Parts: sequence; C-alpha cells; structure tokens
Amino acid sequence: MTRKRLFIISFIVLLLAVSSSLYASATDKNTGASEQKRLITMAGDIEISESEFEFYKANIKLINQLNEAEGNFSFQTGIPSDQELVDEMLKKRLSVQYARNSGITVDEDEIIEVVNREKSILNSSNLDIENQALIQEIMKQRIKLTGLSEEDFWKSDFVHKEYESVLYIDKLFKDLMEKEEISNIQDFEKLQIHLLEQYKDTFGEH
Repeated sequence: MTRKRLFIISFIVLLLAVSSSLYASATDKNTGASEQKRLITMAGDIEISESEFEFYKANIKLINQLNEAEGNFSFQTGIPSDQELVDEMLKKRLSVQYARNSGITVDEDEIIEVVNREKSILNSSNLDIENQALIQEIMKQRIKLTGLSEEDFWKSDFVHKEYESVLYIDKLFKDLMEKEEISNIQDFEKLQIHLLEQYKDTFGEH
C-alpha cells in the first residue's frame, strides 16, 4: 500500500473520529448541564457516549452513500454491526492508552505540525484525482455538520485531540516495529484485538 493511499484511508478514519467528537460535544452542550451525558460504554479510563456512537455510525453510512453516488468503491466499507462499530472505537482508544502506558509522548508542536501538513495535503493537487473529489466532499460535509467554519474546524480542540490520538497510535506502531515486537500492520491489528479482548475480560462485554 502506497504512502498516499495510507494517508487517504487514515484521513477518512480521522474525520470520522473528529466529527463524532465535535458532534457529541455540541449535543451534550445542548442537553443542558443538569442532564448527564448518556454513555453506551464506560470502564476504567475509557468511555463512549451515545451521541459519539450514533454520529460515527451515520458517518460510515455517509461515506458509503457518497461512494455509491460517485461510482467509487475504493473506500466502500459496508455497514458494520453496532457491536463492531463500538469495538473499532474501543480499539483506537485502548491503543492510545497502551502507547501512553509504554512511555510514548506527543507534544503540542507535533500536533500543530501534523495538522498543518495534513490540511495542506488535503488541498493539494498531488492526491489521486479520482479520490480527491470524494475526500473533499466528505470534508465539506464534516465541516457543515459541525457548524464551524473551515478555519475554526482546523483550530478546534477536538481536531487537535484526535490528531494527538493518531500520533500516539503512529508512534506506537513505529516503536513496536523498531523493537521487532511486530513485523507488519497485521501484527499491529492483532495487538489491538488482544487489547480489546483484555478490556472485555476485565470489564465485560460492551
């Protein structure tokens, strides 16, 4: 898989997470301070709110609809079950937690650098033309749903936090590769599955 395709896939995944966080925050604020945030899972330091989950699911559907409309099946993901969606969200959060517990750090300058770089790449003509239109349309829809301007979207705390998570996972992957504890992305995915299984053994199914 080429570096460019890895960027495209990771960017779409990131947009899902970022949009979910932004939407969840806005929803929680609109419910009033006295009303508790409804959670579908919470154990240890990990929690996923109902609003985050529902928006994540809606975004998966949106991507598939846009792909169908464009006749582009490169990113056709299908609609996973609710449990599969929750598991994917948990695996990413558990991976960040694992990275932090392993001594991996991410500083603010790194986050700002990668946000600026990814924003620049997205608007670059160097992306594959067929996929660029799709990605830009997804981006347009994300910004519209958050109610933020493009400038405010990229400057938001939520975007920074999600890129922080991406950096933690990226650093963890590289660290494990350098230590020869994994050999490829498939091994890393097995680690994530193992973390999820440990989580469920400790706290039960979610």
